Amino acid sequence: MRAVGLRLMLAMLLSFALWVFVSYTQNPDRRIRFDNVPVEAADLAPGLMVVDSNGLPRTARPSVNVLVEASADELKNVSERDIRAYQDLSKLEPGQYVLDVKVEPVRPDRVRLQLTSDPFRLPIRVEREITRTVALTVTVSGSVPFSFEALNPSVTARGQLIDGAAVRGPENRITRVVGVRATVDIDRLTSTYNSPRVLEAISEDGRVVDGVTIDPTQVNVQVPIISSVGVKRVPVVPLLSGEPASGYSVVGVQVEPQLVTLTGSSGPLDNVQSISTVAVSLSGATGTFTRTVVLQEPERARLRFGEPTNAVVTVQVAAVDRPFQITLPLPVQAVNVEGGLQLTLNPTIVPFTLQGRPAALARLDTTTLSATVSARGLGPGSYPIVPQIALPPGVTLVGPPPSVTITLRAIPTATPEPTPTAPADGLTPEPVATIIPTTTVILTVVPTTLVQTTVTTATTTSVPP
Repeated sequence: MRAVGLRLMLAMLLSFALWVFVSYTQNPDRRIRFDNVPVEAADLAPGLMVVDSNGLPRTARPSVNVLVEASADELKNVSERDIRAYQDLSKLEPGQYVLDVKVEPVRPDRVRLQLTSDPFRLPIRVEREITRTVALTVTVSGSVPFSFEALNPSVTARGQLIDGAAVRGPENRITRVVGVRATVDIDRLTSTYNSPRVLEAISEDGRVVDGVTIDPTQVNVQVPIISSVGVKRVPVVPLLSGEPASGYSVVGVQVEPQLVTLTGSSGPLDNVQSISTVAVSLSGATGTFTRTVVLQEPERARLRFGEPTNAVVTVQVAAVDRPFQITLPLPVQAVNVEGGLQLTLNPTIVPFTLQGRPAALARLDTTTLSATVSARGLGPGSYPIVPQIALPPGVTLVGPPPSVTITLRAIPTATPEPTPTAPADGLTPEPVATIIPTTTVILTVVPTTLVQTTVTTATTTSVPP
């Protein structure tokens, strides 16, 4: 019985081996290879995009070679369209990755195909996609002929005037964009320019930023060009800004050319009275200097063809040298008093206002400078008299000083006095002397400011013992 079972098992094994032999002989497994199969980026989250190594949006898919293994019957009519290679991006955040390449059949009747990719992993970079609205500018190049004028351009899209556009792309690119630009060339045109133009995204330094999309991608630019029959010659006015160094001032400004010719339509040109330069800075200047600066064309008027576009400005800066005024309190002295008369003055000190250049005022000797009043020919009584003062060259008196009153009295007749008795100790008394304080004058020179200084005087008196 056991032998029968073994024979039965052996027969089944031989039958299976025969079936396998016949099957592989009649329909053996085979392999085919498809080269450069594109790899898809599958299930990328909204707001993200795939970029290349330079941060630009990826425009071409990477590719792999795919090896397909199956029986000869199953490989019949298999093509590259029956397989799909992809990377699963469903759980990715912005960053750099290396992901497996998955290969699978796209038709249910091809599920028995054995698929292998070469290489089986590929790098991929994901960035955030953002959108911004930026300003639109028009760059106009070229010049219209003489007697024609180009007005401000206008931009339309889809029949509407616009002054901005939306830019979309990878975050690393959009952050560089500061605006979009349309460029037009109107050189030698005598009629209005009207043409569609493609917009460019530009960075802060004026370079074109690649890798972004612009909405709208194309606009219509119009530059009105009209006949300009007006011609007007106007003066050039230099603009100055800032202040020279302390103690210095501007004493003269010269500009070359002094006149230029403008062209424009009669209305706007009639309102133009001059053309100015770019501001010339005076900050900290201590001497004459020259600057070459640009002329600023007035609105809707232009410099005539051939006229200079720059002006040479010469600014003369010099130290301040103007008259100053000071007020000095000076003592008054009486002269020419007749014999037998006693004179008193009221007041004895009078303020004088003097004027002169700083150098002349600095040479004043206030210790010897004084005013005088003359009592020549005057008898006893009171008289108002204006003091006189002798001034050095370069210094003048500003207005008359206040008058002083002199009082003259007759000197009384002397009466004999008894001889003083000597003291018991035999010593002769001596007169007591009073110390006379010296006169002090403090002079302060301040431009155009009246300064008064107080002078203290004292009269010497002999006090009998």
